[in-house]
Amino acid sequence: MQAWWTELAPLNQAFYGCAVFFTLLFLWQFITTLIGLGDSADVMDHDGFNANDAGPDVDNSPYDHGTATFQLLSLRSVIAFGMLFGWAGALYLDSGHSTEDSVLRGLVWGGAGMVLVAYFFYKVQQLSESHNRNLSSCIGNEGEVYIDIPENGAGQIRVMESGAVNYISARSRDGQPIQNKTPVRVLRTLDVTTVEVEPI
Repeated sequence: MQAWWTELAPLNQAFYGCAVFFTLLFLWQFITTLIGLGDSADVMDHDGFNANDAGPDVDNSPYDHGTATFQLLSLRSVIAFGMLFGWAGALYLDSGHSTEDSVLRGLVWGGAGMVLVAYFFYKVQQLSESHNRNLSSCIGNEGEVYIDIPENGAGQIRVMESGAVNYISARSRDGQPIQNKTPVRVLRTLDVTTVEVEPI
């Protein structure tokens, strides 16, 4: 084993080191997720880049409770990138590819893994939200616009849902804008996360 390692080129040692390190992180995170520690282990997921980062930094934002976001940069996706980049680079270099080609192919594999992992957990989050929500329970309830509903667009309302006050994506019935603080009534569900409302 030691002889095999010393015979490797420095770049290939770096590739294998990267691959083993991130593979161990992947296995550690997988095991902690299985035993229920995944939320505490995945610290970076709360710091990843997503569409909501462009807004003001407000604690307990209602966006955190109602809308799945696609996070390309998270602990999971970075681990996937490092693991696939390392293994791909090492294996391509071992098979006789040039340094530049091995690095490029490693970047492609790492980037693909990063996107796929981010997309996978985005869909899981969407499914979890749709499973846990029962928007039909708020049909007929009166609430209040929390984030302006733009013309022919979606905003957010604050309304009672399944016995608790929640923030839900909403569109106006006639496509007209509805301002913040306007009282509204929920008319029907449009999909698993959005309702249709009218001012009252």
